[in-house]
Amino acid sequence: MLVLDAHAHCGLTLPMDVLQPRWQQGNIDGGVIFSPVEEIYDRYDPYFVDDESYRKSREKVHSYIESLISEHIYGYWFVWNDFALPGEPFVGIKWHRHSNEPKYKYDTEKCRDIIEHICTRRLPVVLEEEFHHTLEMVEKINNRTIIIIPHFGALNGGYSRLKEADLFENPMIFVDTALASPGEIKDFAADYGVQRILFGSDFPFGEPARERLKVERIFTGKKRKKVLGENLLELLER
Repeated sequence: MLVLDAHAHCGLTLPMDVLQPRWQQGNIDGGVIFSPVEEIYDRYDPYFVDDESYRKSREKVHSYIESLISEHIYGYWFVWNDFALPGEPFVGIKWHRHSNEPKYKYDTEKCRDIIEHICTRRLPVVLEEEFHHTLEMVEKINNRTIIIIPHFGALNGGYSRLKEADLFENPMIFVDTALASPGEIKDFAADYGVQRILFGSDFPFGEPARERLKVERIFTGKKRKKVLGENLLELLER
């Protein structure tokens, strides 16, 4: 059974030499990697203004991730306010901020251009944003590509709030299990099935082996196989 982690951080400050042993410990064959936030922007300064040092940092970490892309290692491009377009080897997008962090410049032409580029290439988007921005991004993307809500929405306003907004009724909305509660995972599976659930660890914040065990305690047989790897493969082959 192929096991793929759909949510792991990897970069110059958190190299593959650190991640790989944790995957091996959990018998995980590979997965999706994207940069640690700190290599993309200053998350501790809500008034952060982009500068040359961070532009160079993004270039370096994306070059590093690109160098790691291989069979069962998939690179996702981390978008920030320069809205640089991802190169061909990148097969997905990380779009990330928390409420106390600097904001995306949603009202700029460059932002609109990268959203169009993402949709044209049908790149899946791991979207972690405030509740209202999450709903606005879903509206802008308008079912043109897959959106993955990490942690079952814990940092997008909460699972229950997103469910009440009928977000999960949309077949283009996926979720990942990273640090999500077993109760939320079971609730989603009962109401919507397992086809849109992706196993994720959120390494280094989650321990891959432990996060895999959580999934295996919930699902068995074909459902387990789908969540642990098959769903991600099918998504990336669309």
